[in-house]
Amino acid sequence: MVVVVAYGIEDQLARCLGSLGPGVPMVVVDNAGSERARQICLDAGATYLRPASNIGFAAAVNLALRDQRHNGCDVLLLNPDARVLPSDLAVMREELHKQDDLAATGPRLFNPDGSAQKSEWPVPSPWTALASVIGAADLLTRRRFVSGAALLLRGEAIDTIGMLDEQYFLYAEESDWQLRAVRAGWRVGVFPGATAVHASGATSLDQDRRELLFNVSAERFIRKWYGTLGWQAFRATSIMAALRRLVFASGGRQSRATHVRAMTHYWRGPVRYADSMGLTS
Repeated sequence: MVVVVAYGIEDQLARCLGSLGPGVPMVVVDNAGSERARQICLDAGATYLRPASNIGFAAAVNLALRDQRHNGCDVLLLNPDARVLPSDLAVMREELHKQDDLAATGPRLFNPDGSAQKSEWPVPSPWTALASVIGAADLLTRRRFVSGAALLLRGEAIDTIGMLDEQYFLYAEESDWQLRAVRAGWRVGVFPGATAVHASGATSLDQDRRELLFNVSAERFIRKWYGTLGWQAFRATSIMAALRRLVFASGGRQSRATHVRAMTHYWRGPVRYADSMGLTS
């Protein structure tokens, strides 16, 4: 079963569903309520679910799981700006069930131009934030999570661990689920024998809002797993890391603006700042 959470970008959605081919059970939760998206799903043979409002990514995935999934069913979480061929999905499922303790796996990701994209990231923590101050988070962090752009979840793991945590509106939900899995004795990892194309960031055209929601989810994640003291350490070191990137920024005005926004978010507190702007519930 494939679950896609859509919000606009209907052309990307059509390519995403078309890449999977016939015979793959697909469920699309359309948070934008687009009539064109509904027609695309009907044409592709996908089940179309339309919430009453934009309920966020985690809640939308859970809606699909409650409505369409049966116990033991594996689930591929697939961004609408990503494309996976049936052959890659098949080898991912084969790999997933070769190893009894593997809860989730993902393919190697590539940009539309063929260049490589990161497929796994350090699990957020006060330690990774501190390592980011010197630009060494990837080198000094062993615990990783697999990108949620194309993430295959083992049915048995879903049955025992549960669904996604709906406190996350967008971002961090996949790292949270994987950390829950790892702490319960499972493993996660990228399977290099499968690939997918991902147009990173295409699902959200408002960069400012996307960055703020990312930092909101980071705060919620850190508070959940490391408590208030952990959050304060993460917050301070995130400001320091953003300042370091600002000083050494080489990407021009837009890059510098991103680092300034990050410092602003963490100085004020991302959740409080977003609430003041009416962006979170």
